[in-house]
Amino acid sequence: RVLSCGLKDFCAHGGSAEGPAGDKRVPKIASVVGILGHLASRHAGSIKQELLRMFHESLGSQREQHKATVPFLLQLALMSPALTAAVSPELVDALRPPVLNQLHQRFSGAPRDELDATVGVVVHLLCHTSAGALRTLRFLLATAAPAGA
Repeated sequence: RVLSCGLKDFCAHGGSAEGPAGDKRVPKIASVVGILGHLASRHAGSIKQELLRMFHESLGSQREQHKATVPFLLQLALMSPALTAAVSPELVDALRPPVLNQLHQRFSGAPRDELDATVGVVVHLLCHTSAGALRTLRFLLATAAPAGA
């Protein structure tokens, strides 16, 4: 429920941590990160499972809320290195060709500045994540230049 509430608020604020101009409400994403950090000590497996479920569910849907899921999850990762470290190994395992194709389809119609910002966030996360770094690098190399290609 915490993640769902955070995603709804993220969508309501235009997919940013600041919110629309003139909006005096503080977005809930910082609270979501704090709550998940607190819950992680006892429920890390459930949190990881739910983050991955949200990711996969969003790829097959055209609902506006689902379109914002990947940017929301990236924002959570930026704000919580612990969440990034917990999810990154399973995420690398999940990024198989069908999932990569779904990601490509999801972002293929996005404006150039949005794509550039998303790529910037992903590169930042890759550069600042030590958990599973070698595995992630191997994945990137294998994906960019598959054996036999």
